[in-house]
Amino acid sequence: MSVQNRLSVSFGDEEYAVLERLSSHTHKSKAELIRLIVEEFLRDNPDRFRRETSLRVSRKDNILLPKKT
Repeated sequence: MSVQNRLSVSFGDEEYAVLERLSSHTHKSKAELIRLIVEEFLRDNPDRFRRETSLRVSRKDNILLPKKT
């Protein structure tokens, strides 16, 4: 079965050891933890990767993540 939206991520030895301990402690897979970390970061920092423009647009809604209803 082919998998869509697959992403390969590389970690250094120290970061991987931390992820391994966190995975063991939370009983979640490393992939699940990475998805959770990325989602929480983007939710809390929606402007982190936005380029500055001369328009100085200020958005009220987070356009990176879908709205939860």
